[in-house]
Amino acid sequence: MSEHNLHPSVQKFKAFVNRHPSLKQQVRKDHTRIQHYYEKWMILGEDDPYWDEVSGEDQKERLTKKEWMRQFGDLLQEIDWEDVSKHIDDLNGAIGQIQQLISNVQQEKQKTERRPPIQFPYY
Repeated sequence: MSEHNLHPSVQKFKAFVNRHPSLKQQVRKDHTRIQHYYEKWMILGEDDPYWDEVSGEDQKERLTKKEWMRQFGDLLQEIDWEDVSKHIDDLNGAIGQIQQLISNVQQEKQKTERRPPIQFPYY
């Protein structure tokens, strides 16, 4: 459909989206949002502070690779590795107990399968 066939309000909305790159990216990621944004644009208009918030949220979400690595490094420094080691040991103990329980159940099952069926003397 060419741009000349579009309704004038749709053409204005398209121009508005083109002026807001973050909004344009969001619409490209999720096409179902376009109706939501169009309705907001029709109700609020172009100058509403809502559009600044939408642009700001998108820029906050985007982190450069260096910022992400720095944050990840900071997170790793905050971890108490002794605590992590203790939790891993506790988990290993629990897994060992579960394995022992399964082994016991299997042994009992094998014992019951080996027993001959009970025969009553009065048959």
